[in-house]
Amino acid sequence: MSNHQSHKKKVLYLITKSNWGGAQRYVYDLATTLDKGAFEPVVAMGGEGILSEMLHNAGIRTIILDEMKNKLSLSQARKAMRELRTVLKHERPDVLHVNSSTAGLVGALVGHTTRVPHIIFTAHGWAFNEDRPLWQRLIIKTLHYVTVLLSDRTIAVSRAIVSQMNWPFAQRKMKVINPGRTIGVTYERTEAREKLIGFCPELAPYQHDTWLVTIAELHPIKRHLVLLDAFRQLPTSDKPLRLILIGEGKERARIETYIATHHLENRVILTGNITEAARFLKAFDLFVLASKSESYGYVLHEAGLAGVPIVATNVGGIPDIIEQHKTGLLVPPDNAPALETAMHSLLVDDMQKAAYATALQTEVMSRSVVKMARQTESLYTN
Repeated sequence: MSNHQSHKKKVLYLITKSNWGGAQRYVYDLATTLDKGAFEPVVAMGGEGILSEMLHNAGIRTIILDEMKNKLSLSQARKAMRELRTVLKHERPDVLHVNSSTAGLVGALVGHTTRVPHIIFTAHGWAFNEDRPLWQRLIIKTLHYVTVLLSDRTIAVSRAIVSQMNWPFAQRKMKVINPGRTIGVTYERTEAREKLIGFCPELAPYQHDTWLVTIAELHPIKRHLVLLDAFRQLPTSDKPLRLILIGEGKERARIETYIATHHLENRVILTGNITEAARFLKAFDLFVLASKSESYGYVLHEAGLAGVPIVATNVGGIPDIIEQHKTGLLVPPDNAPALETAMHSLLVDDMQKAAYATALQTEVMSRSVVKMARQTESLYTN
């Protein structure tokens, strides 16, 4: 090993799954953007998948953990900890950067016992915010709290992440670093619509209508039914309105039943999952997110980069992206009338819509992946 190489700090990223969610994208962005003159990134993850494939293509070394990829029961957790201990003793990283709830706790515990010099935890969201019984939420919050205490620093992706971990000594160990994001080349409006029609031919008759969109997993926490309630109440205008739901999930059957019950078949279109959906965002006139909980809101960041005006709920990390009456409109969660009013006010006011979109685009363009990586690197060396 060269003398120059020996001065590099080895950063071992740990994440539970190798799929392509927000946390995986975050790990990929950091690992590929680190200053390679000062740091050597290695990524350990449960099982092989899109993340391991993309890291391999980017020339980042990966370690596949067989025991981390499954739901961790107590016995499975012990196996995962043994496997990770072996990896850490072999790799001897200067920094262990753990991501997601399971990898966070397992990694912080094992990192502590194997005396890794620096443990960083990124809180991408708290599982105690989910719809669960109180006793479950208390247990989960306790486990998250232990992870924060065992880590040298915790990166919070939004201010809400910090305020929600309101137990003693936790907040002083936390630092907000808003995620950076790039969406690559986006298709302009006409081409984006044509390509979406290629994926979803039932959009063809509506090519020149006003398109509203949400991109989200069809999950109860995303409150698609509240959005449908609000959309159904919108006054019909000269230009017909179409609501396009991009995503897939367990709520699909309930959403389809709602659409049929209220005779919205021609007004609401479900496309299923679309790979790199952000590249098609310029096809839309308004982005709407009705979530009950959102740790940051990557899709809003992406819509902002594409210059699409936004109406969203005032929850979690969304106010880190949308400033009321400056970069978009915020409404209370689970409030269909307020959501309808906000959507209608922008749909009839093109000047206001454009002003919000421009202001938001300026704001989110300043949150680059490089800026996020440099801010994170400062925690690796302090």
